Amino acid sequence: MTQPASDISTTVSLGYDGHAPLFRAPEKIRTVFIVTLVAACLPLAGGILFFGYRAAWVAAIAIASCAVFERFYFRVTHTPALLGRSHAYLTGMLLALTLPPFTPWWVVVMAAAFAIIVGKAIFGGVGHFLWQPALLGRFAVAVIVPILASLGIDANLTPDQWPLLAPQHMLLGDIGDVQPMRPGEIYRGWQDHDLPEDDDGWAVPLPTQTLRPLTVATVDVEPAFSSLAAVREHIDHRKPAALTQLPPVGDMLLGARPGGIGETCAVVIVVAGLYLIYRNYVKWGLPLCFLLAAAAVAAVAPVRVDVGGERSVSWPIIAEGLDVGLAYATYQVLSGAVLLGAFFLATEMTSRPVLGGAQMLFGAGAGATAMLLKLYTTLPIPTYVAILIWNTLTPTIDMVWRPRVYGQRHVLRFRRKQH
Repeated sequence: MTQPASDISTTVSLGYDGHAPLFRAPEKIRTVFIVTLVAACLPLAGGILFFGYRAAWVAAIAIASCAVFERFYFRVTHTPALLGRSHAYLTGMLLALTLPPFTPWWVVVMAAAFAIIVGKAIFGGVGHFLWQPALLGRFAVAVIVPILASLGIDANLTPDQWPLLAPQHMLLGDIGDVQPMRPGEIYRGWQDHDLPEDDDGWAVPLPTQTLRPLTVATVDVEPAFSSLAAVREHIDHRKPAALTQLPPVGDMLLGARPGGIGETCAVVIVVAGLYLIYRNYVKWGLPLCFLLAAAAVAAVAPVRVDVGGERSVSWPIIAEGLDVGLAYATYQVLSGAVLLGAFFLATEMTSRPVLGGAQMLFGAGAGATAMLLKLYTTLPIPTYVAILIWNTLTPTIDMVWRPRVYGQRHVLRFRRKQH
């Protein structure tokens, strides 16, 4: 192919012969998108296993909608950076991983429209947007349709109880045909709980909802607790009891718990994330700092109790002991979307900082913010909101963290002497 005249003149003026020194990128950006898409299929497979065909249907609608919206916008505006279906497919896949498996189709289409048009297209396309597009679409529908659990399926679900297929109905079961938990009934785990007779699964309490009362600003206690010592004793017995009401750690690792389609299977998320790190698409410092910061905040975040105007504070890893404190922090990290956010969403190339040290700062800040929002707010998607907040700070972090150009200070002094 003939080299443009402008490129030739630039090469000659720089003293190059047109051949070397030149660098060849090891992989095209399209390859990066496709490999990341394949890695994201692993959490999707875990979601389909525990939530059935409805999870696959949500993913198919999300991917197709993102591709259609991107093609339509390009046809209207002819924006060159948008013409790349691989990134649209990846955006749809990541969006699907964040959505509940029972999301109605029109909500999925709405989220895809926000992700492509508002999250990416209006900024100029790939490489120009500020916020992670899939998260922006998820945030939009979380604000517009706050209670997705009441839509799209014929089940007695609440915002605190989401569906999960029983072992004998996994993969092919229907989460619209589940048995709600009875009042006072405790979920004993995926394989140990009583199997439903005529249903495909259960409506199980979300682990985040079970853990949330431990760190709310004001905890209601019985009137019999008249002293702070009694309140502390009450809290000391409350936290281990709350942990016993959660699914076993094995269920949390394998994904046998309710949640978003790609949020539950911790082992698969970690394996897929490590593969992206191995391919050098993700620097290890960002997800590591994200997870360490989230775990540290969970271990030291206080439980606050107000009784008669007096306040008692309990520190989990100190008041409960090292074993219970670490178990509590582990459950906080494994519940919700912390792992998915650390490996797949906070690591998006355009919306994260450029340099390694800046990425570690970004990951630590996003992880700590995600856990604080998870513990002390009622936001339905605290991890995703935290990542969007730190996406907003990415230009500032890059500007502060950028290295000084070698010799720049001496050049400035020379110019001052001339004038």
